[in-house]
Amino acid sequence: MTSPFEIRVVLADDDPFVRRGVADIFAATPDIRVVESVSDGDEVPDAVRNHRPHVVLMDLKMPRVGGLEATRRMMALPEPPKVVVMTAMDVDDLVVQSIEAGAHSFLSKSEAPETFQMSIRVVAAGKTLFSEESVRQIVTARPRESTGGLERLTDREIEVLRVMATGATNAAIGQQLFLGETTVKTHLSSVFQKLEVGSRVGAALVAFRAGLVS
Repeated sequence: MTSPFEIRVVLADDDPFVRRGVADIFAATPDIRVVESVSDGDEVPDAVRNHRPHVVLMDLKMPRVGGLEATRRMMALPEPPKVVVMTAMDVDDLVVQSIEAGAHSFLSKSEAPETFQMSIRVVAAGKTLFSEESVRQIVTARPRESTGGLERLTDREIEVLRVMATGATNAAIGQQLFLGETTVKTHLSSVFQKLEVGSRVGAALVAFRAGLVS
């Protein structure tokens, strides 16, 4: 019987050894379960419909349908799962495009097992795990300049965005700006809507490109 606290994951990667290794990482946890593993992005929609996962962990480069296109298809669903993309390389343009398409986070396949587990838990909780350095790498990989709707933000929303872009949690944002966590969540929801982004990473990209974070 499925635990109400269990995080369901669909894993998509064309390498069977990667699928096995990642599945083993989550098998060691009591709260994360790989409900299906597929070998290509075109198999993800059926897996999502059949299992209703909380998170799809997706390789970026697969033979038929890569992770970028599969992410775009997921985001078009009425209630899309969270998407974490995996890459065997450093941050590149595919990672950037995937984040802009709606992926909530990204992982290098060389990360420690604990990082995989933490990322899935954080993303499943509706948050995003990223560091200031990782966003700098994204901006360096694709330094497109855009205000991205910043002119629609209030002064307080810009303050919240600036702190969030450094990788701060809601609690840390609230502590720094003397706000309650509920108020921080309300501001961030408005920021995402006005910037037309689907994740904290997407909003952080706008902040970095606009020079809000030095």
